[in-house]
Amino acid sequence: MKSAIGRFILAAVLGATAIAGPARATETLILPNEVATTHWKTDYQKQFSDLVNQKTGGKIDVKVFAAGQLYNEQDALAALGTGAVQMVWPVSVRVETIAPQTGILNLPFAISDKMMTNACFSSGLTQMISSYVESRGLKVLGLMRTADLFFIFSGKEVKKMEDIQGTKVRVTGGRVFLDTMKRLGISPVSMAASEMSSAMSQGAIDGVFSSPAGWAEMIGISGKYGWYVPGFQLSTYAVVVDKGWYDKLAPDLQQAVSSAIDEISKREWIEAKAADEKLIQKMKDQGAKFHVADEAEIARWRKLAEESTTPFDKAHPDVVGKFKALEASCGVGG
Repeated sequence: MKSAIGRFILAAVLGATAIAGPARATETLILPNEVATTHWKTDYQKQFSDLVNQKTGGKIDVKVFAAGQLYNEQDALAALGTGAVQMVWPVSVRVETIAPQTGILNLPFAISDKMMTNACFSSGLTQMISSYVESRGLKVLGLMRTADLFFIFSGKEVKKMEDIQGTKVRVTGGRVFLDTMKRLGISPVSMAASEMSSAMSQGAIDGVFSSPAGWAEMIGISGKYGWYVPGFQLSTYAVVVDKGWYDKLAPDLQQAVSSAIDEISKREWIEAKAADEKLIQKMKDQGAKFHVADEAEIARWRKLAEESTTPFDKAHPDVVGKFKALEASCGVGG
């Protein structure tokens, strides 16, 4: 039903564009998401729309469809190349299902804020990730910060690795990440984000692995205890565009789209990190307890992560080699 509604909305949009006459935009860029209209991701997409309109003098009309009203992001990703959607910003783990090599983004401790705010590294990584999906008719124009994820429990105060053994935790992630969770003694549970709070309060799960926004805005104080291992899982959004559509644009329009993404992503990495810190403080002010792993504990998690990533390293040595070379050439390290 939702996809039928989406097609109806899309037909109306394209029909309105067609009858707009000489003043119409020469190109329409459809950008769906599945988050609320009030979510900060939607706000950044609206900023992108305004910036592209400004840079192109209205020659590209970006239409943002929030809250899954047109497509959810998985379906939108599949719709790239059909003409129905030109761009989508999914969590990067969804790109991993298209090209397993891109799973390097989702490995524990793979990237950090320091690395991603280094222009040399972030640009090089974006190009590297894009190279693995271009044969599928896609192009990655940028990587944006989702959140540095951490554990949230309702009735368990965690201060070290052993404290989470035997727990049931709602997680999202690729195969390597799920294997890491199992090595920690966790039983990973998959469920919609909207179900996290009720599942915790009913005892169906012990905790969740989520973001500061998920904690403050969806779970609340029912998740009283936070446990954070810095850098363990820094989640990203991939800005994915229909390569065929993008390649047909005039060079100045391509530059307008890509430079708009560059401008927004540079700000977004800094602003999103600051916003996360405010949300964590908000929960602490409400009485939540938030523990951060010390250097010795982080070293233990890194060792475990290295064991979990060995299968990926063996399966994709070329990716790992390129990643390490990029770290070295840009003077950063994970």
